[in-house]
Amino acid sequence: MKKYFYTDGYTNFGPFTLEELKYKNITPETNVWYEGMGDWRKASEVPELAALFSSNIASPPNPPNPFQATGQSPFNQSADPQNKAYDPFLNTVPKTWLVESILVTILCCLPFGIAGIINAAKVESRFYAGDLQGAQRASDEAKKWTKIGFIVSIVMTILYVLLMILGVVGSIFNYGN
Repeated sequence: MKKYFYTDGYTNFGPFTLEELKYKNITPETNVWYEGMGDWRKASEVPELAALFSSNIASPPNPPNPFQATGQSPFNQSADPQNKAYDPFLNTVPKTWLVESILVTILCCLPFGIAGIINAAKVESRFYAGDLQGAQRASDEAKKWTKIGFIVSIVMTILYVLLMILGVVGSIFNYGN
């Protein structure tokens, strides 16, 4: 099955099946590509996509929203705590954790902060490419590494203070000898 990509001139989006591509509101002028195609072409020049722009074909209907009657999404009511953070029906970008990751990197724990920054940088690009689950996974990973870095830095600070106190106490007892 062919997987299509399209571009807005700045960012590439995809991969999408032909069925998914129908809902992406591409125009005949949108540049598209699929594996095996030499170079990007206008969507109207790709035979299987040209039918999307025919005036004889009505535009596809919006997919039904099964939660419209209740006004609630199962993502918000789930008993699974892992499933509550992101509701794809709201189309909001998951939290990136970029600022927090940068602060952890600068102030606390370099390796964990860098892992947080790398994952935080993936959130928006995956979201705008249509990879909603990938964006949420990247957000969750950024959160995890940022929190690990913060916790490690607190533990290291407490150990440092304890060692300093022990050193001072030890030097007081050795002062008289």
